[in-house]
Amino acid sequence: MPSSSTTPAHQAVRERFNDAWDEFSAAVRRARSRVVDRRDMALTPAQYHLLSALRDGRSRNVGELAAAAGVSSPTATRMLDALEREGVVVRRPSDEDRRRISVEMTEAGEEAMAQARGRREQARDLVYAELSPEERAQAVHLLSRLAEAIEQV
Repeated sequence: MPSSSTTPAHQAVRERFNDAWDEFSAAVRRARSRVVDRRDMALTPAQYHLLSALRDGRSRNVGELAAAAGVSSPTATRMLDALEREGVVVRRPSDEDRRRISVEMTEAGEEAMAQARGRREQARDLVYAELSPEERAQAVHLLSRLAEAIEQV
């Protein structure tokens, strides 16, 4: 007797899930590229995630920022090079360990983060408005559940 995971009905659901996942992922990538293409956008989504760890006003080292953004330290360093040239962050030797560099957001960086945060909220509001009340409730549950599942991968 075939297990429930090999039945034709299960396989059909699995294929529809894969197709929906690919469609959702592609839509997110397209939306991100539209945001990056905007000339008035000060921060890319990747830069926004990197700087999010500095929102509390505390300085962080490159490793902490890289981990928070889910990128490698060399990638974070390259991103910080560009952000420092743009006046968004400053890097200084750490007070605790002179071998480390502390990164702080500048006033211009705080303004850029506020603008980016506003754009993100606006985009979320548009998506939210597209959903029915029932779909909104489902989305809350499914997004939370998907985040948990993805963390385990």
